[in-house]
Amino acid sequence: MEHELKILPQYFEEVKNRNKTFELREDHRNYKVGDTLRLLEFDNDQYTGRACNRTILYILKDVEQYGLKKGFVILAMK
Repeated sequence: MEHELKILPQYFEEVKNRNKTFELREDHRNYKVGDTLRLLEFDNDQYTGRACNRTILYILKDVEQYGLKKGFVILAMK
């Protein structure tokens, strides 16, 4: 499954350059390992036209005792 997500320019650039290999997101899209994230750069209330795709490798959730708020996930991606 593919998920289209908005991403701010400063984070988009780091993902594009493969320096940022995770996303912190609300857990409302039923993410699964192997799904594709289509990250769409979003700046000044509009899309810039830049996009990149990443694959979900691992999903961290349900660890409130370590500070991850309920209803959120950290998505490891490549």
